[in-house]
Amino acid sequence: MLKPGVIPENEPLLKVGIVLPQDKQQLITLMVEDVDAAFLVINDDSKIPLVRINHKTEIAIENDSLHIESYNYPEAIRNIKIIQENENNSIDVYPVIAGRGFHWAKHIHVKLPYTIELKIADNSLLLINELPLEMYLACVSTSEMSAECPGSFIEAQTIVARSWMLANVEQKHIPLGIDVCNDDCCQRYQGVNNLTEVSKSGALKTKGQVLLYDDKICDARYSKSCGGIMEKFENLWEGTALPYMQNIPDAEVDFKMDLRIETEMRKWVESVPETFCSPHYVPENELKKYLGGVDEEGHYFRWSIKVSQEEIVNNLVDKLNLNISTVVSLIPLKRAGSGRLLELEIRYLDKALDHHSLIIYRDYNIRQALHKKFLYSSAIIIEEISSEGSKYPKGFIFKGAGWGHGAGLCQIGGLGMALKGYNTKEILYHYYPGSTLKKIYH
Repeated sequence: MLKPGVIPENEPLLKVGIVLPQDKQQLITLMVEDVDAAFLVINDDSKIPLVRINHKTEIAIENDSLHIESYNYPEAIRNIKIIQENENNSIDVYPVIAGRGFHWAKHIHVKLPYTIELKIADNSLLLINELPLEMYLACVSTSEMSAECPGSFIEAQTIVARSWMLANVEQKHIPLGIDVCNDDCCQRYQGVNNLTEVSKSGALKTKGQVLLYDDKICDARYSKSCGGIMEKFENLWEGTALPYMQNIPDAEVDFKMDLRIETEMRKWVESVPETFCSPHYVPENELKKYLGGVDEEGHYFRWSIKVSQEEIVNNLVDKLNLNISTVVSLIPLKRAGSGRLLELEIRYLDKALDHHSLIIYRDYNIRQALHKKFLYSSAIIIEEISSEGSKYPKGFIFKGAGWGHGAGLCQIGGLGMALKGYNTKEILYHYYPGSTLKKIYH
C-alpha cells in the first residue's frame, strides 16, 4: 500500500476496493473467461487451480463464511484470492456500484485484471483488486471520460489521476486495507471495461509523470465541470490552502466578476460566458460522446432543477434529522469565488409551527441537504415557487453552474482546451498554476 508523503522510485502496486462493506452485498457473481490461466488461494494457504470451479460462479456469505458455488471446502473460508497469471486476462464481476451515494448510482459489470481478493467485513462482502498503478491509471482515464477525447486531454487526465493517487492525502479507506475505492469518492475505476489503445497510450507516454509543487506531489483534485471559474481548495475541504488551486476563470480572458455578490452571481448563472467548459468550446449536442460510460447525458455548464416543498422537507428530515414541516426560505449567506455556497440559512417551521433557523456550512453539506440525489453543484441561485393561498413557497428552483466541486482540473474544460489545440502541459498548468511536471520513475 502507498505511504503518505513518500515519493516512490518505482511503480507501486495498488489495492482498489471494488465492493465495500457499505454496499451491504452478500453475493457476487464472477464470470471467468480462461479458467486455465488463474488459480485460487483459500485462507492464504490452499492453492487450487481455478479450473475446478465453473466459468460463471457465485460467491456468497453463508454462516459467517465465504461459500463458492458448487465447490465444497472442508473448513470455513475467511478469504479468497484469485490470481490471474496472464496480465491480459480479466474476470467479469457483478454487481458493482457506480456512482455510490450520488444521483447517477447504478449497478454495472466490471472486468478486473491481476489479483482479486474477497473477504468478509461488517457482515458484508469486501472485494479488492490489486494491480500495478499504470494499469489502474490507463483504466481510470477512460472511465472518467471516454476514449473519444483528444490525446492531450487523456494524457493530462492520466497525469492528474497519478498525482492525486500518489499524493495520497485523504486515505479515506485505510481501515479496510485499501488505497482507494473504485468510485467518485476517490477516482472512477471500472476495471478494463473502458481500456483502449488510447488510454494505454496515455499511461505509457506519461509513465511516472506527476505534478509537483514545493517538492511535493500535488493533491490534484478534479471535477466534471467548474461552471466557468475554478474553486479554491480551502473553500471545499479542511486543511491548508493549496497555492495551485485558485479562483481562476476557466477561460482565455478574465471576466472580472465577483461571484460572492448575489447580483453578480445571478448574472453569471443566467448567462453563457465563453469559457473552456462552456458550449462555446464543447457543444452540448456533442458532449455525450466524450463523457464517461456511467455519466448522465444532460446540461453540465448551466442547468435548472425544481424541488417541491414536500421533497425538500423529506430530504432535510432524512439527511439532518430535523423536526420540520415547512421550509419558509433558503437564504445564501456566503459564497466562494466560483459562486459556490459556503453558508446557507434554512428558515423553517417545525411540526408545532414554531419558527427556526439553521445554517449549513460547506459545499458538500449544502448539496447533500438540498436534493435527495445530491445536488450537481452548490454554485446556484435560488428562486421560490409561490403558492396560491399560502404565504410559504410550494417549492424552489435551483439554477446552477457546473457539475461537482470545481477545484483543480475541470474535465469538460480540459476537453475544451484539447479540442481547441492546447497541449498536455498547457492544460495542466492552466488548472494547477505554479506546478511543475516531473518524471519520478521509469
